[in-house]
Amino acid sequence: MSDSTPGPTSHTYFSQRLRLHCVDWGNPGKPPLLLIHGGRDHCRNWDWTAVALRDDWHVIAPDLRGHGDSQWSPDGSYTMAGYIYDLAQLVHQQRLAPVRIIAHSLGGNIALRYAGIYPEAVAKLVAIEGLGPPPRVLASRREKTIAERMDEWIREQRHLAGRMPRRYASIEDAFRRMQEENPHLTAEQARHLTAQGVNQ
Repeated sequence: MSDSTPGPTSHTYFSQRLRLHCVDWGNPGKPPLLLIHGGRDHCRNWDWTAVALRDDWHVIAPDLRGHGDSQWSPDGSYTMAGYIYDLAQLVHQQRLAPVRIIAHSLGGNIALRYAGIYPEAVAKLVAIEGLGPPPRVLASRREKTIAERMDEWIREQRHLAGRMPRRYASIEDAFRRMQEENPHLTAEQARHLTAQGVNQ
């Protein structure tokens, strides 16, 4: 993104006492369009898409709970029901229905379920990789008992509970890490996503 492209405005809304963040690309007189990111991403991953669509749509991109500038769940719980409720709160509080949604991965899964519960609130939906785990993951899950899967989940939660956010010595170190992990990004894209994705 170039520095001359006007960016979005940041807003907050509340869901289950969590302060959740979203960005609004303006144009409120146009039909609303939500851009919902996937797991371990943030709303600013949609910036290039938002710039391309904002002349024709009122583009809003939320940060899911525990992502980007939204609060982390204090109990470490990130259930599908919680994510769906957050989306329902955003649509309700901002009076966006009937809304159009473009969503990726986890965001797609959330949006598909929301649309199934509230079909009248969703005018159109594009879900990119949002239909759940791939067949190989589902097959591996069937090989374990419910007790084994629950034990694995509990061990993972204990491990995550002791983890601290990754700290980088400088923004340049974070930028290099972004490039290493995402070689398909241009340097400009990696720098933009790094700047938007770190807390200083």
